[in-house]
Amino acid sequence: MRREFRRRTLLRTAALTPLAGLAAGCGRIAGIGDLTRVAVTWSAAEFAAFEDVLAGRGVQDYEVIPFGDDISAAFGARTAGRPDVVAVPQVGHVRANLDNLAPLPEGVWDEQYTRIWSGALVGDRHYALPFKLANVSVVWYRKDLDITPPKTWDDWLALNEELIDNGVTPLALGGADGWVLAQFFENVLLRTYPVAFDALAGPDHEANLWTSREVRGAFEMVARMWGQAGALSGGASNALVQQFPDAVLEMCTYRRAAMVAMPDFAESVIRRFAPDPEGFDTFTFPPGGPGDPPLAVSSDLLVLTRPASGAAQDLIRYLATPKAPVPWIRDTGGFIAANPGTDDRYYSPTLRKLAKALAENDIRFGLADSLGRLGGGEGLQGVLRDLLRGVADGIQPEEAARVACRAMVDAEHRTGS
Repeated sequence: MRREFRRRTLLRTAALTPLAGLAAGCGRIAGIGDLTRVAVTWSAAEFAAFEDVLAGRGVQDYEVIPFGDDISAAFGARTAGRPDVVAVPQVGHVRANLDNLAPLPEGVWDEQYTRIWSGALVGDRHYALPFKLANVSVVWYRKDLDITPPKTWDDWLALNEELIDNGVTPLALGGADGWVLAQFFENVLLRTYPVAFDALAGPDHEANLWTSREVRGAFEMVARMWGQAGALSGGASNALVQQFPDAVLEMCTYRRAAMVAMPDFAESVIRRFAPDPEGFDTFTFPPGGPGDPPLAVSSDLLVLTRPASGAAQDLIRYLATPKAPVPWIRDTGGFIAANPGTDDRYYSPTLRKLAKALAENDIRFGLADSLGRLGGGEGLQGVLRDLLRGVADGIQPEEAARVACRAMVDAEHRTGS
């Protein structure tokens, strides 16, 4: 926890330091000139890929500021140093900061975006532009193992048993990034009990809904898979300190795991570090029941802080064009454009398949995206870390599920949800 806190603190400090010397009432950085400041959560390859996207505009009148996990700090007091454009990874950030936002420029909103999300609508003006869409219901696997993609949850459990019997560890899990655990659970709930998922995602649900039979069943399914002896690469102790990119490397570089449940943006890690980037494929997170339940998605949305300058509006207009994300799609990968007009020939075959799945299926935002309050240490992520520790210590899946349900009720009561 201390290392994670320190990493976030350093990112936030690095983001704010260049802004501290700005004179009040102006947007000028000494020696640089007027810049449109863009706050993002992305780092490393994704940060560089976004800079390539902006460079495609041909005008270097911007500065990209890495806020890391502290993106909410970008909506602080209205000073000259506050970012002009913010890329937020959860729709909850938009709802929470609507009073600090300016509407999108005229002509930017495409009605096809409504299928993704149209929650930030005041009158006839939209306040958030979907930019990067992510297919969250994805499991990556190694082709060299001749895996037959499971069609149901029971098929997946049977596949894991077969792999373990053959001396192969089924799963890598990046539990240090709590959103990985949250998305795993959200997929189980959505793909098995979609009605219960929708009820929990509603803004006015009762906290006791977390103790329902369906939610308890989803927690138990997760506990049973994570708690199976030999299921996790390095065991639970390793999974709890392993971050998202390292979990992908467990599968694609070190080959200590057969699969990793990870959104489409895992492709950028595979492209950079896998000896054979073509040696992997994906299957859709298997449903736990009959029917064709929705897919889980997330989306990075672009917003303008108030008051919006003309330069910031021009930048949003550019990022809304179909061609803007092409450098990221083509050169880095792991990007599905929210813009329906972006040419799919720039995608890899795998990403084209995942983008097509989002276009053709019913979709839902994850619980943390929908509610905004379940992603912190006292929310869903923390509860799932405790569940993982519990099953590793020998707690039975049924009891681990009951404990998780009670903990989520307590978490909602603490936060006043």
